[in-house]
Amino acid sequence: MAEITNVINVALLPEGKAAAATNMNVVAIITKEQGVLSTAERYRAYKSAAAVAGDFGASSEVTAYANTVFATSPNAVNFGGSLVVGYWRGDSETVAATPGVLTGAEIDPDAALAALRQIDKGSMNITIIDKLYTLINLDFTGCRDFSACLAKLKFDDDGNEASVRLENNRVVITTQATGDGKDVGFAIEGSEGDFIGSILGLTNGSGASATGGTDSETLSAETKLAGITAISAQVQIRGAMFIDEIADVDIENLATWSKANQVLIYEVFSGSKYFALNTSTNPVWANTLSGLDTFRCLYSKAGNRKLAASYMARAHTVNFNAENSAMTMHLKELAVPAEDYSQTEIDNAKIVGLDLFTTIKNSPVVLTSPANDFVDNVYNLIAFIDSVQVDMFNLLKMTGTKIPQTTPGVLTMIDQGEKTTRRFVRAGVFGPGEWSKPDYFGDYKTFFDNIREYGFYWQTGSLADQSTADRQARKSPVLQCAVKNQGAIHSADVVINFNL
Repeated sequence: MAEITNVINVALLPEGKAAAATNMNVVAIITKEQGVLSTAERYRAYKSAAAVAGDFGASSEVTAYANTVFATSPNAVNFGGSLVVGYWRGDSETVAATPGVLTGAEIDPDAALAALRQIDKGSMNITIIDKLYTLINLDFTGCRDFSACLAKLKFDDDGNEASVRLENNRVVITTQATGDGKDVGFAIEGSEGDFIGSILGLTNGSGASATGGTDSETLSAETKLAGITAISAQVQIRGAMFIDEIADVDIENLATWSKANQVLIYEVFSGSKYFALNTSTNPVWANTLSGLDTFRCLYSKAGNRKLAASYMARAHTVNFNAENSAMTMHLKELAVPAEDYSQTEIDNAKIVGLDLFTTIKNSPVVLTSPANDFVDNVYNLIAFIDSVQVDMFNLLKMTGTKIPQTTPGVLTMIDQGEKTTRRFVRAGVFGPGEWSKPDYFGDYKTFFDNIREYGFYWQTGSLADQSTADRQARKSPVLQCAVKNQGAIHSADVVINFNL
């Protein structure tokens, strides 16, 4: 019988894995408390206060701050986020000596077991702590499972020189002794028997990796900047606050880092000096004038640092896929005690760029300052820029063939940009309105009509005007976007005409 492929051939173009936008609702409490966390383990992520208490203890400072986060309603975890507890080395830390480790390549244990069961004279040479071990006549034919196979690997008469285990589908050999020079080499083939090192994924070049042992050492204290840099290198966070107060001299470096890395850092200030319009003595005012709007300044005359934890938890609560989900922090309630402020203090805070938590007619409310922009504007724009970047990337990556360097191809890019922007219009971040800036691009009427009707306008440069170099580099003409911020109403003046 003839094959159907003589007539019809079907090929499947598989769909690749798309990149995910950064989760804007992953927030971090950063502590210098040693024990649960250390330089070797910089963070843990949590979805509940009970889980934090289980690790740090119910009476710990970390748990107290975590309780504030989870007591805030709603909070970041309610909107698909998580609470990260991060560690910065605020004090010197003694690091224990470590063993040597050989981590094998990823294997299929079932397939490896089947292969080993065919071997009754297995062999492998391996060097452990400067001693060459020659394993021969290893009979795996009667092994019931893969663990039984590993149990046959012994590296001295007592089997105590190194341990062998399967971890995440990798064979791991670890020296019992610790310290410098306590190393494990790659498996090599001996002169007799059937070599098993390849089956176990322990050979050089197979994907196995060897890590030498290290001596105990004392690490000196690090700056908060070094700490948060190390944490963010391991886990993507979008909001952070330190349990320990940030010194005035450290604020500029942390604020600059937060802007460069698009991470909102929340800090609490206390004392009348932070109301002064003096850049040399007041880092809040210096931060405001520098436009470092990702560094968020809060005020508590009582010095309540949990204000930052609750404020952060409440601010990171937007689902940009939902309708009318964008929010403002103005007049929101937090899970910390509200404080009394004079009108002068409220006015000074507003001028200098400090948000505070007080009461109006016995109702607890956040009063926000526009001086260093509103936190929702900063948060929303970080999310929008990230979404445009990721969505454009996924368009190029997920296309089974290619996006052609033609007008239809460029319009496909524009269509993706418009689709992403419409999502933010639906969420309430952008919206129709009048463009109030003097600058625009493209056709004047088309630009203003689109902003007025849709709240955004996308345009592409001309393919005909593209340089040869850009054409040869397979670049798209530049894509431009204008968006109209919806903003939020924070106050109103009411005029009442009365007539008898």
